[in-house]
Amino acid sequence: MTASSLTAACCIIGDEILNGKTQDTNSRYLAKFLFQMGIELKRIEVVGDDAEAIESTVRRLSSMHNFVFTSGGIGVTHDDISYGAIAQAYQLELRLDPETHQRVQAMLDKRKVMDRQGYERLATFPYPAQLLRPKQQFLIPIVIVNSNIYILPGIPRLFELLVDSLEDHLQRIINQQQRSVRGGFHRRDVATKATEGAIAQTLAKIQARVQKDGLKIGSYPVWGDPKVNVVVSVVGKDEEAVQRVAKEIAKEIDGWDHQHHHSIARL
Repeated sequence: MTASSLTAACCIIGDEILNGKTQDTNSRYLAKFLFQMGIELKRIEVVGDDAEAIESTVRRLSSMHNFVFTSGGIGVTHDDISYGAIAQAYQLELRLDPETHQRVQAMLDKRKVMDRQGYERLATFPYPAQLLRPKQQFLIPIVIVNSNIYILPGIPRLFELLVDSLEDHLQRIINQQQRSVRGGFHRRDVATKATEGAIAQTLAKIQARVQKDGLKIGSYPVWGDPKVNVVVSVVGKDEEAVQRVAKEIAKEIDGWDHQHHHSIARL
């Protein structure tokens, strides 16, 4: 959206996503979180439980973006291979982390789990790596490899808690980068009864003019609402500019401020 924005990518890992068994909600949660942080999510990719695919994907994404967030492939079974694959991607060894191992054992003691085969996998991480526990009660740390790859679990509730806990950490990085435009992104939506074809040329002209200001205009058809055919979104870090352009668009396409949620399709 702006040349000064930090960028991120998300890598969702798991055969269960690709074969339709499980619906991914983590990438959407991450996207909303990063939007509020002012970090531009540029790419979401899904790979199966395949070590070579994970290795090549995270290496490529890490070289292209400031942050990479992975989801899935952390656990106690044979197909939980994210730590190993990402370690291999950077020729790192795997080491048992004593603190995490102690935490895992304490958890198993509390639950009276007798068969503990495989649980050491929860505490075996790429080495060297940064182990981040923004909240000390977390059993498993966020493992950071190559300075910008954040390895997270796939269980949605755990993923969401860990992502939320990263807010202060990421804000410090944003501040250190001394980006010219700080803060989160802002969005303003304009609804209209006009068709996309009728407003396309108008939107294109405005987008060309405001591109230099770091604003992005998107057009989205709406289904199932007789009063709204299209919702136009204006997104950027300069809230005043977003408001100004949204008002201009509303005037040009006979639109109005849109606050409600509809089934928006991207064709």
